[in-house]
Amino acid sequence: MENTAYGARERALLLGLMTLGGSASNPRLREHVGAALDGEPRRRLNKRGLVTSDKDGRAYRHTLTEDGWAWCVTELASAAPARQGSLARTLYGVLGLVKGYLDATDLSLAEFVVTARAEAEDPPPSNGVAGGDLTETIRTAYWRLAREPQDWVLLTRLRPLLPDAPRGEVDEALRRMERLPDVHLAPEADQKTLTDDDRQAAVLVSGVSKHLLAIEAR
Repeated sequence: MENTAYGARERALLLGLMTLGGSASNPRLREHVGAALDGEPRRRLNKRGLVTSDKDGRAYRHTLTEDGWAWCVTELASAAPARQGSLARTLYGVLGLVKGYLDATDLSLAEFVVTARAEAEDPPPSNGVAGGDLTETIRTAYWRLAREPQDWVLLTRLRPLLPDAPRGEVDEALRRMERLPDVHLAPEADQKTLTDDDRQAAVLVSGVSKHLLAIEAR
């Protein structure tokens, strides 16, 4: 993957998405990075398959794909963009240290980021749905679809039952739930059976797209 094909703004937005857990709206990116992912940069990153972009209300919400996470991993070991000054060189030196830590601990970048964010802050409530309530909402939606405990349910079928919860918060809730002993997420074993909608509905966990949810008991 040619990381050098991207300018400083695109690199900053991709790394900003990464530090926000892999998914963020344009207002959140403006707050966090100082720029939104829109216009030609958005179309370019969408076309390259690094980011998917969907409307979340009036604003776009962007999500790193598996290739997007892979780009970020490569970027950790890259040199700073040319003519960006001492601060950029220092930043990329820090990114190199992060890459060394991940290699030494055999930890994926996505797992490192998601775990760090989960430990640092509680997800904010949205549309009146708090983190715990969203978890229960997901469980309720699952039991509307499952025929029996441990029945595998495609996230393609689950997500439409959560219309009031933003995509990023649902993804975070699913990742938290997977740490519980009775909740399991898994990729579809036969990837050829997946539709484009199935791939879009997947949740990224530790760099792996997972399409199926199973819960052991009510």
